[in-house]
Amino acid sequence: MTRRRQLLAALGTGVVATAGCRGALTRSGDLADAAGGGNATGSGDATATDGEVVDYSLAATGRPADVCERPIGDSDIVAIERPAFGAEWPEDVGPPYRPVTDDSAVVGVALPDGRARAYPLSILAVNEIANDDFGGPLLVSYCPLCRSGFVADRTVAGEPTVFDVTGVLWQPPRIWAAASEEDGRVKSDREEGVSPTANLVMYDRATGSYWSQLLGQAICGPRRGDRLRVRAFETSTWGAWRGEHPDSDLLLPPPYSTLTRP
Repeated sequence: MTRRRQLLAALGTGVVATAGCRGALTRSGDLADAAGGGNATGSGDATATDGEVVDYSLAATGRPADVCERPIGDSDIVAIERPAFGAEWPEDVGPPYRPVTDDSAVVGVALPDGRARAYPLSILAVNEIANDDFGGPLLVSYCPLCRSGFVADRTVAGEPTVFDVTGVLWQPPRIWAAASEEDGRVKSDREEGVSPTANLVMYDRATGSYWSQLLGQAICGPRRGDRLRVRAFETSTWGAWRGEHPDSDLLLPPPYSTLTRP
C-alpha cells in the first residue's frame, strides 16, 4: 500500500493528524494578497547578504519544501483520461467504487446552454482527477485528504493537456489555502470546509509541471507560477443536482471511463 493510500485509509478511521502550517489567518486583505501565491520580492528570488541567490518559490514555503525534487511516483491513483457518462449509476460496478444514490456527493458543472454534468465523489475519491471536454477542455479534481474540489480549464500555456496524479503530497501555507477557499477557487463537500492538510499534486502531460490542486497553481516546472482558469462548479448531492438539472449526465467509473494508464 502506498503512503497516499495509507493516509486515505487512516482518514477513513478518523486518525489522521494534520501537520502544522506556516502563516495565520488575518484580515481578508491579507488573504487576497496571499492568494496570488507570490512573495515579497515579486520574482520568487531574493539575494542574500553574501551575494548568494536564495529561492523563495511558492513550493519552498510549503511542506515538504523539497517537493520539486521529488519525482513522479508509481502511484496506484490514476486519473481518468476519457470519461464516459450515463443517466444512472451502472449496477455492474463494484469496489472500490461505491454506488451513487440521491444522497451521494457530487461535483456539478453546468453550462450556459443548460447542459450539466455531475462527477461523483465515489469516483473522484478513487481517481482524484477526471479529464473531460465539456464547454472546452475541462479538469475536475478532488483531494480526499483535504476534502477539496477544484474545477478549471484543462489548458496550460493556452493549449489543452492531460492532467494526472504525481503520487506526491504537498501542504501549502495555510493562509494561501484559506484565501483559495475564500475566493471560491476550491470548494469542500463538508460544512467545515477544506481541511488544511497534505494536498494532491497534479502534473500536466505537456510540460511536466507540478500543480497544487488546492491553489490551482503550478509550484514546480516550466509553468511555475501560472494559474489555471477556474470554472464555475458546485458541490452538491446527486439528488439535489438532478433536481435542478433533470437531464444531467453522470460520470461513470472504469471500465466505462478509461484511465490515463490502462
